[in-house]
Amino acid sequence: MACHKILCLARLPFFGYYGVDIDQVCDLSVVCMKIRGGVFWFVKKEGDIGKIPVASLIFVLAVLIPCSMCRGTANRPDVIIVTSQEIKALKVHKISDVLNQVPGIRAGDSFVTIRGSRKVKVLLDGRPINDPTSSHGGVKFDMVSVENVERIEIYRGKGGLQYGDDASGGVIIITTKGMKATHGNIKSYLGNFRTRDISGNIRINRGAIGIGLSAGHEYTNGYQVNSDRKKERIGGKAVYRWHGGDALRLSAGYIEDDRGLAGRIEYPTPHSRKRGRMLSLAAGMSVHGVESEAFYNHSNTRNRDPDRGIDSFITVKKAGGDLRASMKYGKWISLGYGGSLRWEEGESSRFKARQEDSFSVFVVGSLRLERLPVNLSAGLRKSVYSDFPNTLNPEIKASYRLSPWLVAISYSRTNNIPSFYQRFDETSVKRPNPDLGMEKAQNFSISFSCTPSSIMDFGASLFFNRVRGRITYVLGDDGIGRYENFGRVTYKGGDFLINWKVARWLSLQTTYTYLKAIDEGTGHWMPSKPRHRLKGEIRYRPYTDLAIILSLRYDSKQYTRSDNKSSVPDRLIGNLRAEYSLPCVDFFIEAKNLWDKRYLYGDGGLAPPFTWYAGINYRF
Repeated sequence: MACHKILCLARLPFFGYYGVDIDQVCDLSVVCMKIRGGVFWFVKKEGDIGKIPVASLIFVLAVLIPCSMCRGTANRPDVIIVTSQEIKALKVHKISDVLNQVPGIRAGDSFVTIRGSRKVKVLLDGRPINDPTSSHGGVKFDMVSVENVERIEIYRGKGGLQYGDDASGGVIIITTKGMKATHGNIKSYLGNFRTRDISGNIRINRGAIGIGLSAGHEYTNGYQVNSDRKKERIGGKAVYRWHGGDALRLSAGYIEDDRGLAGRIEYPTPHSRKRGRMLSLAAGMSVHGVESEAFYNHSNTRNRDPDRGIDSFITVKKAGGDLRASMKYGKWISLGYGGSLRWEEGESSRFKARQEDSFSVFVVGSLRLERLPVNLSAGLRKSVYSDFPNTLNPEIKASYRLSPWLVAISYSRTNNIPSFYQRFDETSVKRPNPDLGMEKAQNFSISFSCTPSSIMDFGASLFFNRVRGRITYVLGDDGIGRYENFGRVTYKGGDFLINWKVARWLSLQTTYTYLKAIDEGTGHWMPSKPRHRLKGEIRYRPYTDLAIILSLRYDSKQYTRSDNKSSVPDRLIGNLRAEYSLPCVDFFIEAKNLWDKRYLYGDGGLAPPFTWYAGINYRF
């Protein structure tokens, strides 16, 4: 019987929990385990009762792994990279499902949060796909299908130095597949609530020229009154390469989204409709190590609610350009630098056309000390705005590699700019606030990662983020709110990940996030921010061609109002997906909310009941 004696654990930063003294906790001595009140309780055979905080428990599990088995690192601690091969192994069908595998990230079809922050910049082939007309930092993930993705780079709590504003939560960079040969796929599925989806991708290569095209259509009748949705998209990409690896890249995408807005249960909006359109264009060039990108986005959203007399639209046009270059001095020193221009124009049925612009430059230096071995980098970004105060933001990182461990520490400061929608537009559930100001965020984090042998890898990170003037939606007693600056808000906690390949046909994954999100002015907990989020997956592959994946997700209680007067209880949700693959065809099925549990999201909206879909993916 394997036993471990834990004498004392140091206090975990940010958690407020101390280590405990547990004698001879053995594998078979625990007969009952339960999570209650953020504490892991266990009952041993002798009847003794002990407890240990959930966060500490996960930390202990990582510490008890024999470190002598570690041989490598799956990802750098400061950036997580998900490749197309890893995406294929996940057996998922949406970008959001890929992102939800990463600790600290929560994503849906049109939003993403990193460590509680919705201010996440998302780039697709160099162009931003954040929707500037959305109410909550929306993202047009449907502009790309998961089958067309080559890699996803995720910067949690950093990235603003190179990629600019609205990145206090982090940066996500999605790169579509290259055109090395003629490949593609056609995928279609059907499900309950009259759900149907069909999409296709094709990539063609002719010498130095590559062309890619994609299109898709999605419809669902919805699971409650006025929750139907229809999406249609089309996109394309062209690349011309010449000697030396230099290249010219062109890309475009268009998406149209027409849906009903059901509203909250206590304030339903049975006739409210929303129609959004977004056109995105980009051009990029790589010449002798210099990278340049230019983009143009045109977004339009119309809201109608005859019950409240609302028929409004908002249009935002955004254009910009980025230039980046780097140089090396000897073996250990490198210097990166660049600049960006941004122009934005917004108008709606309630305010005349308004224009804003900004200019930024950045420089970052890196030092690599191979003998220690340590990597150090530091940089500054200077930004000048037409309508907001100018800023100077630093970013500092240090990493230390002692095989098989890799540890990284980082600090960054970023800005989040309030959108035209937040300041000036009005809908059935929102009033305008033209005095809304800029957010300023400071992010600290320390991370480590390790891969024990070929059957296990794990990692952890602790973070502390402070936001001044945080922009948040404040709901009124009449069910209508507006965006306000909340003074000072802190996010602190930790992310944990353990992957374990039990056997050739069985693997386990566990991710856990502890988040304490507090408005320091009022002492209230921030809405829609659960303290504990735990996810586990069991991946069963009895045959090479068959994969079955069961996932469980636990979210603790979260408040639905900024004054903490109402909340939704904790929940445990189970999902199941399976896929059977032939040489050119995949058959798949997915079921979510297996127990048909009725629950609410953190914003008070009704979550879906049991849903399923099944389909086929033909590859060529």
